[in-house]
Amino acid sequence: MSLFEAAGGAPAMLALAGDFHRRCVADPVLEHPFSRRRHPDHVQRLAHYWGEVFGGPPVFSTTYGGHLALLRLHANSGADDDLGERFVACFDAAAEATITDPAARASMCAYIRHATAEVMSYSAADAVVPPTASMPRWDLAP
Repeated sequence: MSLFEAAGGAPAMLALAGDFHRRCVADPVLEHPFSRRRHPDHVQRLAHYWGEVFGGPPVFSTTYGGHLALLRLHANSGADDDLGERFVACFDAAAEATITDPAARASMCAYIRHATAEVMSYSAADAVVPPTASMPRWDLAP
C-alpha cells in the first residue's frame, strides 16, 4: 500500500492541502509569500503534488511541470530559515488535523522536513536550480 493510499487518497491530500494553506495564510511570516504567489488553484495543485510524491497518480508532473517547476517557483526567494521552520510547523499541525493514520502522518511529516530543506537550499538570491529534478517518491517508513 502506498503512503497516498494509507493517508486516504486524493480526498485526504485535498483536506491536508486546504488545512495547511489556511494555517500558512494565518501565519504572520508565511502569509506574505502565500498571498503574493497565490494561484487560484494553489490548494488543488498542492494536493496533486503531495499526492504524487506519496505514491498517487502523476497529475502534478503531467499537468504542472513536475518537481523542477516547483523548485524553480520557490527558488531565489531570499527566504529566512525561520520561514522553513514555520512551514514545517504548519504542515505538522495540518497533518495532525487531517491524517488519521499515525504511520502515514509520521512519514508525511518526515517528508516535509526533507522537502523543506531542499527548497530552502535554493532560496538564496544567487542559487541555481539544477536543469533536471525528478519527482521525489516517499513511502511509509519501514
